[in-house]
Amino acid sequence: MRSIATIGTIAVALLATPCLAAEKAISPLVGTPWIETNAQSGLPGAMMIFLPKGKLLIDSCWETYALRTWKQISPSELSWDEDGATIRAKVKAASSDRLTLQIVAGKDIIERSYTAGKAPYICPDMKR
Repeated sequence: MRSIATIGTIAVALLATPCLAAEKAISPLVGTPWIETNAQSGLPGAMMIFLPKGKLLIDSCWETYALRTWKQISPSELSWDEDGATIRAKVKAASSDRLTLQIVAGKDIIERSYTAGKAPYICPDMKR
């Protein structure tokens, strides 16, 4: 009986390993909470978390969160859906703790910088 449980545990570990490796191969952006630095509004920046399976969680201290879809177009380009519009962005720089995106907005290119969020992260009190 013990050997069957051990074999089952090993099988689960072996089967799970390629899935985890595949998720990491999707993009180094996946799983990190990216918090916008120097937001134009002067308020704390939005947070983006690129999740596996093409899901993107966007949240901020002043708006309700949104779950969107995203995809990696190439190693240096990604896109996501925002209210029916496809937003495209070039990854200008990426490391384990910094991310810079050049977001295409019509004819304009808007550069946004992000830092990896550290836990705990709590939004500051917002003046009303």
